[in-house]
Amino acid sequence: MRKHVKQMKAAEAAALNAFIKQIAQHVVSTHAAERMAQKDVSAREIENCLKYGEAVEVHNDAGTPRAVVRFAYGKPKVAVCVVVELVTGNIITTWKNAGCDNHKTLNLFAYQWPVNVVTLLAGLVAAA
Repeated sequence: MRKHVKQMKAAEAAALNAFIKQIAQHVVSTHAAERMAQKDVSAREIENCLKYGEAVEVHNDAGTPRAVVRFAYGKPKVAVCVVVELVTGNIITTWKNAGCDNHKTLNLFAYQWPVNVVTLLAGLVAAA
């Protein structure tokens, strides 16, 4: 299930962004390394995305909570997107898209996870 940042309360979005920024270590998965090469995403871009970007969704589609983080930069703007696994800090995948893409056609029907993100993150910390 998925929850988009547009569906989160301000405290949920803030907690998710703070949680992502405090993850001490990231391991790039084999799939993410392949995508980095395919999509011309550098390790520095991933680092900047995780440090300065904003979470746009949280999901548990693969059985563990993950977040999609997006960071737009440059002229013309380019957005680097990173999927980070919230328990391990592993980088699952990455890609780039247009920095000006405001997702006007986003279908929120696909985002039906009624989770309270603050509670979810507190559970992850307690389980660690």
